[in-house]
Amino acid sequence: MKKIIIISILVILILVGVGVTYSMYTSASSTTTDISLAAFIVNAEKKEQINIPLSNMKPGDNLEYEFGISNNSNSKRSEVNIKYNIVIKTMHFMPLEIELYDADDELILSCDEETERNEGNELECVSEDIIMPYEEDKEDDYTLKIVFPVEYNSSEYSSLVDYINLEINSSQKIDTE
Repeated sequence: MKKIIIISILVILILVGVGVTYSMYTSASSTTTDISLAAFIVNAEKKEQINIPLSNMKPGDNLEYEFGISNNSNSKRSEVNIKYNIVIKTMHFMPLEIELYDADDELILSCDEETERNEGNELECVSEDIIMPYEEDKEDDYTLKIVFPVEYNSSEYSSLVDYINLEINSSQKIDTE
């Protein structure tokens, strides 16, 4: 009888010890927020990516596409500084001039054939990193200007179809002071 009690106590101690040891090395967390770190705002709609079809452009056309990048959504705001950049992807079949400007009309990015192509053979133009602080609601406004120069007004360019994809890459800005 004494052996059974001692064995039972040892089994209980071992189980408790294993449970405590296991709990020290595991953890779980969850989040309930549905806000992205940063998102495009187009016509008051939030998006992670913008696709701009260019099938209707012809030589001499200019297209301006305005958008913003925000750190908030409705009543929720990012609680960390955000580092983001803007990526323009295009096959660049059409000889377009593609430029990205900020709200002060300063050139942020130019996308042309001098840019490297990615593994999908797209031109992939990436802006410098931009920091957006968390202390207040913020929206950075941009204009993408696309020009199809009139000097390409020939039949060889009449059936070309192209596109532009805008993407935002964002992450938490970690201060290393």
